[in-house]
Amino acid sequence: MIVRTNLKRLTLSVLMAGLLANVSCQKDDESLNDLTGITAFGFKDGVIENYPFTVDNVNYKIENKDSLPYGYDASALTAEFQIILGSTVTVGGVEQVSGVTQNDFSDVVTYVLTAEDGVTFKNYSVQVNVARLNPEALQWNQATPNAFDANYDTQEYFYAGGKHYVIAGKTKTMENKLYSSEDGKTWTEVEIAGDFPSGFNHNIVVQDGVAYVVGYLEMTDPYGLGDPQYYQNTLGVDAYVTTDGMTWTKTEGALVEGEGWSKMYYGRINTPSYVLDGTVYAVGGNTAVFGSFNGGKSQGAVFYPPAGVSSTTLMSTDGIVYSQSGEYTAEMPRRAFSASYVYNDKMYLVGGLGTDATSYSDVWSSSDGVNWTLVSDGAFAARHKASTVVYDNKIWMIGGLLADGTCTSEILVSEDGGITWDPVAEDQALPSNFTPRCNADVTVDEDGNLLIIGGEYTEVTTDEEGNINVEYHVLTDVWTGKLNKL
Repeated sequence: MIVRTNLKRLTLSVLMAGLLANVSCQKDDESLNDLTGITAFGFKDGVIENYPFTVDNVNYKIENKDSLPYGYDASALTAEFQIILGSTVTVGGVEQVSGVTQNDFSDVVTYVLTAEDGVTFKNYSVQVNVARLNPEALQWNQATPNAFDANYDTQEYFYAGGKHYVIAGKTKTMENKLYSSEDGKTWTEVEIAGDFPSGFNHNIVVQDGVAYVVGYLEMTDPYGLGDPQYYQNTLGVDAYVTTDGMTWTKTEGALVEGEGWSKMYYGRINTPSYVLDGTVYAVGGNTAVFGSFNGGKSQGAVFYPPAGVSSTTLMSTDGIVYSQSGEYTAEMPRRAFSASYVYNDKMYLVGGLGTDATSYSDVWSSSDGVNWTLVSDGAFAARHKASTVVYDNKIWMIGGLLADGTCTSEILVSEDGGITWDPVAEDQALPSNFTPRCNADVTVDEDGNLLIIGGEYTEVTTDEEGNINVEYHVLTDVWTGKLNKL
């Protein structure tokens, strides 16, 4: 019995010891934490340290909401993070130390968080967002291939009364069409009524939405025969102003002085015009009828020299009464077909065609339209009929007629007022389906869009005698472009 009793006691003791040991092991396992996760995340590397990263502990995603600048290099970054106590962190099997371990974040990086119990884990996807679009890239689009009547020979753009306008004209008649657009993309022909500068090749300058016509050509019947073949091109003698593009105020005889053979025309065509400090300026340009040439072109020359090119500046403080200055700076050769812009309270004149039929590659500046200072010479290939505009606080030169008679689709940009000119980057250049052109109208709308409106393209041929002929064709398309950052 004793034995039995003793055996019973021994068995009970063993059972009790085993039970206690099992309970002890269970308590040890239960003491290992099964919680894990990232509570804070960021970087200590330069620019990125100023970008907050959001930790999403529902979907286990970590990312920056504000994208880093385009081109930012995320290939070698050191993360700083906070985790639940007892957790371990690995990336691709490599243990991570906050503020020490470096990784390539050019693509998504998976952080594996393992709890203290060695069993529980969570995967966090870390995305470093970098801007995909280059803010300096420019997206070009053809808004319309045929905005205007292709049977008209000239197109002159202006902006008035909150709308875009184009006057289309024919060089053989007095026919005109007037188009308007709210956005520069969709154009509608509008009815012409009342006083209107009927003609073509209008020289229009705009200030604060008010457009001034300071020169244009009209057809006259000097012999009274009523036969268009005997009509002649004549410089318009009246000045025009419009505030809405539809209603025009005419000042008769404002652009002429004298009578008969002593008549002096003030109006200017094929010339840069400006508004600066409330004064309208038209510099040089043709004051004789375009198409009359001085002595013809020499053998092998591409262009005829422009006729009657003035060396004075036309001025007006109200767009109604005009006066002619004395001759401008003698060092600046007389020319026509120059491009122009106003920048930092100065007028600038770019390139042009000289009286010897030479294209220029120079830039001049002036504060008064009379005294001109050479800014640069030879910084770009010689050209005339180029288009210039101030955009993104830089000067953009688009297209133009080169010295060989061909047009270009090149875009040059100057960031120093016209001293140096550089081709734009590839992602700002015009696309391959853009027709190279000259004499286009270029402007910037209120939404920061560049507009290229119409223009001309050329066909260059050489006859049997070696004479070079340039034939012009009108373009009726409209292109828009905008920098990604604007």
